[in-house]
Amino acid sequence: MTTSTYFQFAKEFFSTHRCSITETSDRSMEVQLTNDMDEALMNRPFYWHYMKKMNRVGEAMKLTFTDGLMEEDNGIHLHAGTPKLHQMYQLAIDRSYSTRLYEHLSALTVNQPLHPWMVLNIKIVYRGKQTRDEILSIGLNLINGALLSGMMDKIWKIDFRSTVSDFSFPMTPVVRMESGYQRILNYVKDQLASLNDEWAIESLKQLESEKDLLHHFYTSDDVDEDYYEKELDQLQVRYKPRVSIHIANGGLFYLSQQTSQSLFRET
Repeated sequence: MTTSTYFQFAKEFFSTHRCSITETSDRSMEVQLTNDMDEALMNRPFYWHYMKKMNRVGEAMKLTFTDGLMEEDNGIHLHAGTPKLHQMYQLAIDRSYSTRLYEHLSALTVNQPLHPWMVLNIKIVYRGKQTRDEILSIGLNLINGALLSGMMDKIWKIDFRSTVSDFSFPMTPVVRMESGYQRILNYVKDQLASLNDEWAIESLKQLESEKDLLHHFYTSDDVDEDYYEKELDQLQVRYKPRVSIHIANGGLFYLSQQTSQSLFRET
């Protein structure tokens, strides 16, 4: 089976949205979209408007995806710049942007407070000579200001419910939501500032080298100036090093004091 993280994401994404998946090889899959996914991803608004107006079911499309490791593979190649992949990212964000959940506590006989944790799952996008994406999960206790990284890995086994358990109650945050949000972003920016910047230096070197080649080509041949400017812009887009921060999703998770303390023992 392919080890491409993009391929695995696509497989999990379509499985979550109830699409039928057929493995056609160890590097590709065919996906039968549901009507909902076809409407969301395939940009056929007039077709679906007509189907609904005529009170007809409509026929969703099939897509073939590959891991993009072999040039002869047919289908949509999944890599960091695949437009369809970014559509899927955005759809996942739009449909699961925030949540509010409470730790389930059974057999309580006395009132027990639940600490509010703000959790943000953040996508870091690195672009330059090489491209990569990184997901960070940061949690902030809105009572005492404690901050933890890798938060989703720490809490994913906890039994959460959408309603508060009997004899438990959510505490009112001491840290304001806006302040907590900014604290997490500042923490992420500090982490990024401490990273080795060799990748950015290499990207700038590559950019200058490519610009020199383009300039040499432009001055030694009959090249239209508009074409030259467009190519120069493309080089900037491709090689100029940059890092962007995107909030994938997040929410408020209410945890008992005992569970909150146990999170720090796992670090």
